[in-house]
Amino acid sequence: MLGVPAAAAQVPDSARADTGRRVPDSVSGILRDKRARAAGSGGAAGDSTAAGAAAAAGGLTRRDTVEDRYTALDVRTRMVVPVLPRLGETGPVPAAGRIVFDRDSIEWVNAQTVADLLARVPGIYVWRGGRVGRPEPVNFQGRGTASVTYLLDGMPYVAVGPDSLTVDPALFSLNFLDRVEVERWPGRLEVRLYTRQHDRLAPRSRIVVGTGSDRLAMYAGELEERSRTGLGFVAAGDYLRAPATTGTTGDFTNSQLWLQGSYVPSARLGLEYQLVRSSVNRDAFTGGLGGTGAAREGKRTDAQFRGSFGQRADGFGPRLDLVYTRTGWDSAGITQQVNQLGGMVSLRTATLSGGVSAFHRNTWTSFDSRAWLGWSPAGAVTLSGEAVYQRHFGGRATRWVGGRAGVALPLGLGVEGGFRAGQEVAAPALTTDTAQRLRDLQVSATLEHGWIGAEATWSRDDGYQPFSYQPYPDIVAIAAHGRTEWLTLSGHLAPWRWLVVDGWYANPRRGAVDGLPPRHYMANGTIRSKFLRQFPSGYFELKLQLGVEGWTAGTLGTDAMGAPVVLPAARFLRSLVQMEIGHLTVFWDARNIGGSNAVFVPGFRMPQYANAFGIRWEFLN
Repeated sequence: MLGVPAAAAQVPDSARADTGRRVPDSVSGILRDKRARAAGSGGAAGDSTAAGAAAAAGGLTRRDTVEDRYTALDVRTRMVVPVLPRLGETGPVPAAGRIVFDRDSIEWVNAQTVADLLARVPGIYVWRGGRVGRPEPVNFQGRGTASVTYLLDGMPYVAVGPDSLTVDPALFSLNFLDRVEVERWPGRLEVRLYTRQHDRLAPRSRIVVGTGSDRLAMYAGELEERSRTGLGFVAAGDYLRAPATTGTTGDFTNSQLWLQGSYVPSARLGLEYQLVRSSVNRDAFTGGLGGTGAAREGKRTDAQFRGSFGQRADGFGPRLDLVYTRTGWDSAGITQQVNQLGGMVSLRTATLSGGVSAFHRNTWTSFDSRAWLGWSPAGAVTLSGEAVYQRHFGGRATRWVGGRAGVALPLGLGVEGGFRAGQEVAAPALTTDTAQRLRDLQVSATLEHGWIGAEATWSRDDGYQPFSYQPYPDIVAIAAHGRTEWLTLSGHLAPWRWLVVDGWYANPRRGAVDGLPPRHYMANGTIRSKFLRQFPSGYFELKLQLGVEGWTAGTLGTDAMGAPVVLPAARFLRSLVQMEIGHLTVFWDARNIGGSNAVFVPGFRMPQYANAFGIRWEFLN
């Protein structure tokens, strides 16, 4: 699968940032030295030319000026400046416990939304309502709305607005994200979304322009800048327009803004304020097959203020973070505001990482606390654990503990196990919802040897009552399931550096489960080459990918009459062609290229031969 190994997430941010060469001299000092050398050489030439006279007088020729500018840019590009460590990183976990999509993975996978990224996680089923812009809530192991929780820059991303149960990952902008970490627990996924971090003195700019079938339009722009004093700012915008396709109704637009101001004079101390604002206009939509989807129109604003202090500048040692966040939703008839205030104390050493956090929230969950610990005393052993306590309105509580352990064996083999035990309130926003018991177990066997990687996971839960998804009112309920065993297989083959085949297969054993199909699979074949014989500088890169996703027939839920909503068997093909020339990327992403009439959600047809193409351009200047 795409993503980077879990070990990459164990490296302190300071160490990750320190990849460029630190330049001890200032830019102005280098330029002064260059001007002095130019003046000296001009005088020795006896002022035989106007250029020599100008140099002797302390001036610069046009060529010198261009070289100075290039030198200054090169120095600023290499100069590393401190950034705040990512908030809430959990440290060492067993290899199968975390999947990481770094910036390279996000740019090079055929994903237009966060839900597209999550579809690469074994066992996830995305409730796609049609083309891009339609809802894409996800279901993992039959837990429905409670199967995935989201955090934005370390803080819970709470569901607000007309749907206070489910976060729709289709509404996140991938253009703002630098890293996506997926923590895997039996019956639960925790998705950590981290915005981009700029650790160089040179300003960074990025633009995206794209279009596609049925008048699809995509635009994004970003500017990041840091100074020697520690001041920095980010200004970014993202716009997506997806009108309804032929035979359906429901236009969609989403305008997003990300602003950030920071003062990080050293790796030990920093202040940061950021604001993410999204203006969503999704009309009530139809799918061309009789399905109707709920509208979502309004403005969401997420503001975060953080103060951070660490004892050491290398990223190790204790650190204290104080955080205040405010989430607001404003639309016709619905106005909400959720405030969170609290702190986090963390500790990181070469082999251990842990912390505790406590936050007060004024809506639905009045108190949210957790503690975590990851320990890797030797390269062959990794232990991690987490404990959560949440107090909800109405005298309800969520409390559970979980642990994971992994042992690396010879020949690239590994064995891992994990559990969760306690109780959980699936829908804190519903005062009538009560806590459900958790007794989840998981065992995995892994292999990483040369060009072969594989993972087999067996998990079991005691049953669960999930909630349905508000964007799809035709499916009014998802049936509870009893004790269920889950089998998940995943792996990759890379016989040559330029060829990778990856995929996964998931199936609930001993009975069908509502909300996701049985025998669900996904596979991708990727050719990626720099053509080094023709382009020895590595300036050019080409990626060709063909993917398939399919499943056997199942049941998503029941309708208003109590009749089952049957999900027919399906198979979809998707392709990606992408070229990178320096920092300029040209992409063409095509969905449902097989022309299938199948659906992800009954009633909502997937457009045939839908495509999106455009450019992404990133540069430092």
